[in-house]
Amino acid sequence: MMAFVGKTINTDRIKLAYVESGNPDGIPVLAIHGWLDNAASFSRLSEKMDLSNIRLIAVDLPGHGLSDHRDKGQIYHLMDYVVDIVGLIKSLALNQVVLLGHSLGGIISLLTASAIPSKVGQLILLDSFGPMVDKEDQVSEQLRKAISKICLSTPRMPAVYHTIDDAVKVRLGGFGKIEPDAARVLLERGLIKRQNGYSWATDARLREPSLIRLSEPQVEGFMRGVECPVCLIAASDGYVSLEPKYNPRLSYIAALETHKVSGHHHFHLDGDVTKTADIINKFITFNAHN
Repeated sequence: MMAFVGKTINTDRIKLAYVESGNPDGIPVLAIHGWLDNAASFSRLSEKMDLSNIRLIAVDLPGHGLSDHRDKGQIYHLMDYVVDIVGLIKSLALNQVVLLGHSLGGIISLLTASAIPSKVGQLILLDSFGPMVDKEDQVSEQLRKAISKICLSTPRMPAVYHTIDDAVKVRLGGFGKIEPDAARVLLERGLIKRQNGYSWATDARLREPSLIRLSEPQVEGFMRGVECPVCLIAASDGYVSLEPKYNPRLSYIAALETHKVSGHHHFHLDGDVTKTADIINKFITFNAHN
């Protein structure tokens, strides 16, 4: 067993930071966090997991945590993240991985599993089950909104907070309910110390709207392209329903098991972390031997 080790790696496209723990010769589990979060998202979960036969690699996505931001003039497109993750798998010389994704990280993990099925042996999704969609008559309005924000608005000066507690209060009002102590865990890796306080380490461009979203038939096509076993863990007070009548996507995945765990969207940080870790360990162990 090894302790948490912070590392960086230069992929073909960008330098990524990640945190590694567990058995270096164990099953590679690549953990991908949610929007505006970072690799610390999985710190409490990893403490509850049995990592004796798991090599847990929690990455900071581009623009997040300690990873590089995209170059000037680039945007953060959903599909670009898939290329980044495939590049990371290639750079780490991993023959096959388990993908563990929360929120945006789950969406990226699902699309990656569909794109490189031979490289993804298992897929674990935390309160995440596919991309947001638009209907055909909504795409023009989405593009207008995005272009207005990206190209025509005046950039604002980065916010500076006098104390970490001030930044925590702001994070509590962000996407997805989160407890103050869990927000502090994320901000230990998500803030930059300035002379006059603290500012976000995340790239401000991450808040720009998507230029275009997929349609539901396209999402279905990607989900039906996933060939590996899938474990979906939903939060009792989260965003993903496990009721087929409310969530037709449950029928898109060939090999799917579902679980519900008490907590909100960040339940792997401040909900029933022990139960979540147990579900993940059992899923990985069972499918590794089948």
